[in-house]
Amino acid sequence: MADLSPENPYPPFELANRVHSLESDDSESFRSYEEKGAFAREQLQALGPRDFSFDGKRVLDFGCGAGRTLRHFLAEAEAGEFWGADIDRRSIEWLEENLCPPLNLVQSEVDPPLPFESGTFDLAWAISVFTHLAGNSADWLLELHRVLKPGGLLMASYMGEWNSELIAGEEWEEDRIGMNVLFHDRPWGEGGPMVLMSDWWVREHWGRAFELLVASPWVHNQCWLMMRRKDVSITAEELLAPGPDPREWTALRHNLEQVRREVEQLGSFISGEIDRTEEASAAYEDSLSWRLTRPVRALGRRFGSR
Repeated sequence: MADLSPENPYPPFELANRVHSLESDDSESFRSYEEKGAFAREQLQALGPRDFSFDGKRVLDFGCGAGRTLRHFLAEAEAGEFWGADIDRRSIEWLEENLCPPLNLVQSEVDPPLPFESGTFDLAWAISVFTHLAGNSADWLLELHRVLKPGGLLMASYMGEWNSELIAGEEWEEDRIGMNVLFHDRPWGEGGPMVLMSDWWVREHWGRAFELLVASPWVHNQCWLMMRRKDVSITAEELLAPGPDPREWTALRHNLEQVRREVEQLGSFISGEIDRTEEASAAYEDSLSWRLTRPVRALGRRFGSR
């Protein structure tokens, strides 16, 4: 069991493990959890303006989990107003019981909106969120645009070059990746969908709603991008509409090919499971039939011996 501090406790293993793969429920694993949260804080501050102060600011951690990053802003939360939002109720409840105050929490739904007025926050971040959002990705990006103040900052991470071989099983080729969604129907308990994005696609599409300021291209195997809210009104359809770059269509065709391979692999898996089920069923039925007919066979041997 991890050593817990009454002032700043760690979440239960199963909640921490949702956002950070832990090898075991021990101090060494939670030390890694702590270090990655501290590193996230460092990166957020490095990407922000040099003169940025949290005093009096409203800040949102969208997809906060059980507070791996937020726990490193507790001092700043005394001088500002820090909110965490996550879809997982148990994580929100744990944070409410253990780190509130100074934090404020809200459970988000699968789809927007968030329960905040427009122009509420000075800064928001979404770490490893758009890496898993598929059909409602643009809706959530524009919802964060809505709740930011004019000129407000958003840091959002996305997966690309460093994730292709592990996730897609193929070498990275930027020209065939736009916003390519894999594992569309995978349950959230198993990680949910996985989304690969190219820098050129992000510049074209996210750049319609935000001014792209500075990027750190390899943080926790993701690109971390700091953006400033543009004063524009735009719909999700307009945000996703293909631009003039011909790679838009190359990426679409390649994503269809990726989906086709997934369907074939799923079909092979289901077929194998059916075969194994039928074999097990046949073996069971043979065994059951042998047991049920044992008395008849015994009677037959008795009469035969007479």
